[in-house]
Amino acid sequence: MKNNENEAFLGSFFAGFIIALIPIYTFWFGTLQNPFDYTLSMIGNRFDRMNEFIIWGTISGLLLFLYIINLFREAAFQDKRARRMLVYSTIFLVLTVITPAVEEINRVTHRLHAVFGALFGIFLSASLYFFIRYLRTVDEDVFGRSMIYLNIVILGSVSLFIVFGNNGIFELFFFLALSFFLWLLKRWIYQL
Repeated sequence: MKNNENEAFLGSFFAGFIIALIPIYTFWFGTLQNPFDYTLSMIGNRFDRMNEFIIWGTISGLLLFLYIINLFREAAFQDKRARRMLVYSTIFLVLTVITPAVEEINRVTHRLHAVFGALFGIFLSASLYFFIRYLRTVDEDVFGRSMIYLNIVILGSVSLFIVFGNNGIFELFFFLALSFFLWLLKRWIYQL
């Protein structure tokens, strides 16, 4: 193999590893307790698994960041605003997992935890939206499919939150569906 082919193979292998690790790790952690009864943060805060929760959130945030930055690079996407939003989303995920979330102990940190979690989702979704909007200039079909999948991730998570309440189902759906969407997006970009 040539040097560029080796780099491409290693990059694809690394990207595949990243995008597989996020849902596997999330599913494992999210099912340590019944996800219909407990969110990921409840598992971390109420079942003496705070360190595991912090490690899960930090690793997942960094892996998402690396994977999405790699997508930006592969598509020659240079928007600084989208990159900043991606950085902010990673910071907010880490802030979410390090902020205690037991309302009975401290209502302020519980609310901060919820705000940080929402800001993580908003900034990540906005970053991906700007990227997908850029893809419209490259390929209209990829743009259309990407918008559908991004909406499935966002609206599916919100719908599950509304239907089932504040439990782990909407969080598991978000991370699993997002990982699948990002895997598809990488394939679509590779085919351009």
